[in-house]
Amino acid sequence: MIPGRFIALVYHDVHPEDAFSYGRLGRSATMYHVSHRAFRSHLDVIEGAGLRCLDEAAMRDCLAGGRTRTGPGVLLSFDDGWRGAVECAAPALAERGMAAFFFITTDFVGRRFFATTDALRRLDPSLFTIGSHGVTHRMLSGLSSDAIHAELADSRSRLEDLLGRPVTYLSVPGGATDRRVLDIAAAVGYDHVFTSALGMNPTADGRRGIARIGVKQDTTPATLRRWLTGDVRRERARAALLGVPKRVLGMRTYSRLRRLLLGEAVGREHVFEP
Repeated sequence: MIPGRFIALVYHDVHPEDAFSYGRLGRSATMYHVSHRAFRSHLDVIEGAGLRCLDEAAMRDCLAGGRTRTGPGVLLSFDDGWRGAVECAAPALAERGMAAFFFITTDFVGRRFFATTDALRRLDPSLFTIGSHGVTHRMLSGLSSDAIHAELADSRSRLEDLLGRPVTYLSVPGGATDRRVLDIAAAVGYDHVFTSALGMNPTADGRRGIARIGVKQDTTPATLRRWLTGDVRRERARAALLGVPKRVLGMRTYSRLRRLLLGEAVGREHVFEP
């Protein structure tokens, strides 16, 4: 049966141990990484709530208005293409028959801490859907139209060559989207766009604005249970406050300022440059 609405969670890396060293990578990235043990506890919460993890077909049906019951569902997604997401999280999901979406930044493939081409090819397409997360992870809304087109078209082409099947799903890096980004994404061939907006789906933007909420190191089971009911009021209030400097400064400048405030201006490595 197809849920009438769903909450979408976005993870990044799932590391094998409670304490895991990322070397000089900054906390602006690693605060979104969870341990394998914590991830399994999250799956326990989802199963305990009796929610279905939506696969590609179920998500499409839900967004198109195909409803056979009124209860909510949940969609699991992973951004960037971290190795632990593919090698730790995916097997844990497969054990329980839970579907998920993996959004890959193509320049990251094969780099330290990131999945290899072989690992991506081994993901079971009956459970796991692969989409694009751009080529370089730059903030798209701050780029020229030509640069946006290159980011989206090149990443899609590389993934399709790698997988041998169409790639029509996009997760916008940093949630840096606007009408121009959406229009270019559609022209390139993406028919569903995942964002960083907060809320239950379907949103008013439908398949062009799939809302998600980011899971962090400190996300507790109690918080996750609240999210699964659709209650993200606290997070939306916080996002509204942060939205002011993001709009004033622009996403690229805001991201640089955030690193400075987190003490990452010097002596840290960064996965991407905004």
